[in-house]
Amino acid sequence: MSAEAAEPQEKKKLPIVKIAIFAVGAIVLVGAGVAGGILFMKLTKPVEENPLAIVIERKADEAKDDKKDDKGKDAKKDDKAAPGPGGKAVPPNDKFVTTYFEFPGNFTTNLKGSRRFIQVSLGLSTQYDKTVIENVQKHEVAIRAEVLAVLGEQSEQEVVGMDNRRRLQNLIKDAINRVLTERVDFGGIANVYITALVMQ
Repeated sequence: MSAEAAEPQEKKKLPIVKIAIFAVGAIVLVGAGVAGGILFMKLTKPVEENPLAIVIERKADEAKDDKKDDKGKDAKKDDKAAPGPGGKAVPPNDKFVTTYFEFPGNFTTNLKGSRRFIQVSLGLSTQYDKTVIENVQKHEVAIRAEVLAVLGEQSEQEVVGMDNRRRLQNLIKDAINRVLTERVDFGGIANVYITALVMQ
């Protein structure tokens, strides 16, 4: 009788073991599916971009890579996007978007070695995004001080004439870019324009 009693207990234990194995297998499969979904979402999450990372700029150095056709004319170049700052490819664009900014008020200072003074109105331009103009506005006090220092180093002869005016614009552009680079690690000013100049 003991052999007959042991046999039904074995039969009862067998279905419970099968159910437990199936339950554990189902839990493992569900866990693997959830982990795979989380991994997929992390891999496909877009990377946040720095506003200065998108820059529209053409490289003059790439012109030498253009091939010439039989008649000596330039063959059409394969426009591949060159990587910009941050490694993101910048789409090719033949049109530059130029943003202008004019400083409020004038810049007035004495000329070097003279009793005369110079008064100028300035504007500038950039082909980068609006962040550059925002940086100029944010650091306007430091920029004004640097521009006045540049103007104060000029003599009367160094501010007269078109060539001297262009030279002065370049000096001011370099000074502004230097201030911006010191404060925000990026200049971005393409041109400075003297919109008015008075010497008295």
